[in-house]
Amino acid sequence: MDLDLKKKEWKEFDFKEIFPKIQRGKRLRKADHKKGKTPYVSSTASNNGVDGHISNNEGVRIFSNCLSLANSGSVGACFYQPFEFVASDHVTKLENSNFNKYVYLFLSSVVSRISEKYSFNREINDTRIKKEKILLPVNVKGEPDYEFMERFMRDLEMKSLNKYKKYISLKINDIEWGGVISLSEIEWKEFEIGKLFNLSQGKSKGLNHLNKIKSGVNYLGATNQNNGVLCQVEKDEKLMHRGNGIAFIRNGEGSMGYSVYKEEDFIATSDISVGYNQNLNRHIGLFITTVADKVRGKYNFGYKRSGNRLKKEKILLPINEHNDPDYSFMEDYMKRLEYNKLNDYLKIKQTV
Repeated sequence: MDLDLKKKEWKEFDFKEIFPKIQRGKRLRKADHKKGKTPYVSSTASNNGVDGHISNNEGVRIFSNCLSLANSGSVGACFYQPFEFVASDHVTKLENSNFNKYVYLFLSSVVSRISEKYSFNREINDTRIKKEKILLPVNVKGEPDYEFMERFMRDLEMKSLNKYKKYISLKINDIEWGGVISLSEIEWKEFEIGKLFNLSQGKSKGLNHLNKIKSGVNYLGATNQNNGVLCQVEKDEKLMHRGNGIAFIRNGEGSMGYSVYKEEDFIATSDISVGYNQNLNRHIGLFITTVADKVRGKYNFGYKRSGNRLKKEKILLPINEHNDPDYSFMEDYMKRLEYNKLNDYLKIKQTV
């Protein structure tokens, strides 16, 4: 079968013809969320639409094996959801019990195109969604060619997996570390962040003064999601921070007290302080941020992580025979952890 999209004939179909089961999720206030393991899917374009995990099972709508379509917020963001999830009222379920994973994945990309006609001022309501149309490849009978869609996505998946396996194998071969003892066998000591790092505050006063662009520089905000990145913006030399530093989040709901290691150059909001240390690299940075995040529970909106408090904040680190931070141990420990994880991932993908 020729899998060239350009050679296929395409035809419009009604949404309700392709998706017999169309249903909106149910409103659940943030304050009523109970911590759990069930994905909560909302109107976000990141993390496959998942905006947290909850245990609520009353007064909610639980869907599975379908597409989730954002009606507002990131309008038009569409994802395949293979597992059970709780849908917010900003999400609509698109379901056809005859579809498998690959057909759904193909359709999710096509459905996402409707985002071009909607915005914050024109959301996808229940009436509009049922009147929507979708352009699909067809077979000789003029019907949706689901066999083609499945084969196209299987081929794409195989190419991606082969590329992934090659990348992981190369990463594994590049990792070298010395002998590593366990965390319980090494001595630890407290250090003040202000004495470990040269700190500077983020320079941006908000996105209103910047231009969002694809493939721009990363813009860091007060979030612990997506490694602190809110979006990409046009480069502004006056606002840039160089990479190989740790971004300490000092403000922001649910994120205050977190930190993220940044390998690349970036722009940050004033809610972030960036710390530099001459010994820092990616592995050491990841070790330190993991330890530093243990402090996040002490901060809230009544007790914010000010610049002065950050400087005096103490973190517990492994030490060497000179009672200094043992950066070599941290690096080797994280390299071994990465090596083991990459091997685990490779084993999993080998079975696909």
